[in-house]
Amino acid sequence: MAFLWFARRSSLPSVPPHGYSLRRRLIATTVGSSVIAGLVSTAIVLAIAWKETNETFDDTLEEGAKLVLALGEDAAGGPARADADRGRQGATMGLDYQIVSREGVVLRRGEDAPKQPFVDPGSKDDTFYDTRVDGEWWRVYVRRHKALGFSVQIGQEWDDRSALLRDGLAALAWPLAALWAVLGLVNWWLVRRQLAPLDRMAQGLAAKSPSDLSPVRDDSQAREVQSVVTALNRLLARLSQALEGERRFTADAAHELRTPLAALASRIQVMQRSYAADMDSAMAPALAADLQRLREDVARSTALVENLLQLARLDPQSADAVATDRIDMQALLDDVVRMCAAAAKGRRIMVSVTCDVVTMAGHYDWLFSALRNLLDNAIRYGREGGRVEVSASHRGGTIEIAVRDDGPGVASADLDHLTQRFFRVLGTGTQGSGLGLSIAARVAELHGGTLTFGKGLDGVGLGVVLTIPVKTAG
Repeated sequence: MAFLWFARRSSLPSVPPHGYSLRRRLIATTVGSSVIAGLVSTAIVLAIAWKETNETFDDTLEEGAKLVLALGEDAAGGPARADADRGRQGATMGLDYQIVSREGVVLRRGEDAPKQPFVDPGSKDDTFYDTRVDGEWWRVYVRRHKALGFSVQIGQEWDDRSALLRDGLAALAWPLAALWAVLGLVNWWLVRRQLAPLDRMAQGLAAKSPSDLSPVRDDSQAREVQSVVTALNRLLARLSQALEGERRFTADAAHELRTPLAALASRIQVMQRSYAADMDSAMAPALAADLQRLREDVARSTALVENLLQLARLDPQSADAVATDRIDMQALLDDVVRMCAAAAKGRRIMVSVTCDVVTMAGHYDWLFSALRNLLDNAIRYGREGGRVEVSASHRGGTIEIAVRDDGPGVASADLDHLTQRFFRVLGTGTQGSGLGLSIAARVAELHGGTLTFGKGLDGVGLGVVLTIPVKTAG
């Protein structure tokens, strides 16, 4: 039916596997109830029409009997025959008559009337009967002549009566079907229009980024939709407050830890110098080694705090709010390599730079932090005495900044987890915070780009590619 077709056409883009469409249910309910009401109303109308029609036909049978009774007084003693002329008169009324003697002989009959009496001649006078003759059901009225004793039996086939009902039903069928089709179309349009605020709200929610917890716009006058939007906005407000509190705590804790860690590193350095001056002590070499390990632990803690502080600053940012400048790519890469030069020298790793990009639009500090983490990881986890290559090149409408090493690389099963916070590959034997790649991925996201992983130099090692769309500074 038409309303089912419209229901299928109006399904939502995204429906849970075991859910249902509210739009479909509304259309099916309204149109289905209208169809049922229409069918019941039609049945009631037809029942009333059938009753009134039967009463009218019964009146016609009664009047016809009186007419035949008056015209057939001369037939009381005549032979039985079919009266064609009077049969035609009865046919004009859709009736068939019989004039039956007191003994049950049919004296006269209509052209289509049966040869035997419809009912027993001794049946009650002035009465209607339903009888079956020659395989057909008839509605028969009996009227007896008081003086002459003969009776008139006038009948009508039930099929003639029901044909009128069938014709009426056939005449109603197509208008009703057309009406229901129009009703389905109108209901589909009205339901779609009334549910449009929900669709707009869903689209607005789908367009939000994970960091966008701003209130959902409410442009509907429907109280039901307003209550949902109000409850949703309250939830978003509470979630925003909770996340803001978490970020503030992380930033404050990281900031407060920087000062004591810096003081502790300075004190350890002073102690190392003191013990270095007193080499005569038997305990001096052991203490110097312990102090060096303690200094390395403090350095790792300081790096962890710095990374946490950096993430706390990046998390609340959105890509639309990133202030970009025109960056000299060669200078950026040189600054990053210079920052990591001491670590590379300590592991005898040669770092080379290839830059085919003159300038790009981006946030300098964030890109510097991301690339420094990528290069630091390549030096830290690469092969001692190996190579690391830092490159920048154009690729279609993007700029690719890659850091590749020739170290042991990362197992394929771990590649998808590298950007998870605090995830570290086991078995490397190297300490780290597990936040460097998370920072790089977040910086790429804020610049509208991606961070991908692949093979490193000469088909070995790890290659990390930061891909950023080309855009103007703003």
